[in-house]
Amino acid sequence: MSPDHVQPGTVNDFIEPADVSLTKRPKARGPESGRPSWRWSPASPGFRFWAGVLLVLCSAYSVTCLTLAARLPSGAPFGDWLALWTWARFLVEHPTTEMYDPSILHAGQAAAGLEASQYYPFAYPPSFLLVLWPMGLLPSGVAYGALLVLSLPLYLWATVGKRWRSPVTLAALIAPTTAISIVAGQTGFLASALLIGGLRLAGRRPILAGLLLGLLTYKPQIGLLVPVALVSAKLWRCAASACATFLLLFAVTSAAFGPGIWVTWFAAIPGFSSQVAAEGGRILHLMPTVMSTLLQIGAPPTAARLAQGAATIAIMGVVWASFRAGPTRLAAATLLVGTLLATPYAFLYDMPIVATAAFWVIQERHDSGGCFGWGEILVLTIAAIAPMTMPAEAARPPVSAISLVLLLGVILRRSWMLRHPAESETATQALHCGTAS
Repeated sequence: MSPDHVQPGTVNDFIEPADVSLTKRPKARGPESGRPSWRWSPASPGFRFWAGVLLVLCSAYSVTCLTLAARLPSGAPFGDWLALWTWARFLVEHPTTEMYDPSILHAGQAAAGLEASQYYPFAYPPSFLLVLWPMGLLPSGVAYGALLVLSLPLYLWATVGKRWRSPVTLAALIAPTTAISIVAGQTGFLASALLIGGLRLAGRRPILAGLLLGLLTYKPQIGLLVPVALVSAKLWRCAASACATFLLLFAVTSAAFGPGIWVTWFAAIPGFSSQVAAEGGRILHLMPTVMSTLLQIGAPPTAARLAQGAATIAIMGVVWASFRAGPTRLAAATLLVGTLLATPYAFLYDMPIVATAAFWVIQERHDSGGCFGWGEILVLTIAAIAPMTMPAEAARPPVSAISLVLLLGVILRRSWMLRHPAESETATQALHCGTAS
């Protein structure tokens, strides 16, 4: 693929392989052979029945989650909305550099209504202050509503694109990760929308995609794999746009909050990392990362950190290989799932990107006329259920990272089969059918 080149055969903003003949196999074994088929196309009755049951389960969980949250005085069981709003109030009432002073910030948060035993340090880059400042001018409830009204539709657009009338829109709304992110009151929808939207538009609208990805630098751990993807796919205009957006944010924040604000942030990072390492045991069950999973099962901290480093390097290699053919839907899904395995610091409210990856896997199979094997159906089921188990601190074993690895395996297997049809004839018969059961 040539740099920043839009190929024919594009579906829904993504650049897709021109030859999808591998997916159409009229002689694949199905019910007409007299033997039961465990391969379902997304349009088949069997798949729709499974999807319907899963959607009912997810709906029940989401309704329960939102109902219980609405009955709590704070409205945010995870405490993250209160953290955001106390940051915003502190920013309005204090010098900006004090945001990165733990003792002063803690005192300010307590004065704003946070319990003295609670403390949420501010580790975001200064660019996030541009979002916080207007929120600090509003009452807590109004600010929360404004953040939700602006970020949730943006996430839905990024996920479904022009297919807003498709069942995927409903599925995205009732997904457990959506309900959890609403309850958390964090910026999960905003970060997810910027990453997903940037990937969706990277091949066809590189300047706009770069703008979205540049704005994502307010949460750098979620954009960890983006440079790898852009360089691998040779999306130079998108990369240049992202860099220009970051430089603009740097200039604006330096002008608004003082030229030393970025230096202050860099100096505060080691202290924040030390605090997370010291107090992370209370929140490990809310983190779907490799390191947190290993720590939950009793691995030594050094071994967990080494394993996380190895996972990060491995995922970078996987993303590099996936984007060599361009920003396809499956390559984007690889990056979305891989992000939470590559970064050491991510939370449950960052997982809407995983729901989107699962939706894109199903859409790709539907658009290409392919089918799912029973193993893939099982993986998709686990990926949907895993976020429901995370808020329960006593949940064992921790399945979040395991579900991510399994889902990534499904995506990579599919990608390999599409790129090597001659070598994957046997595996193809296990994934595709001509007549849906």
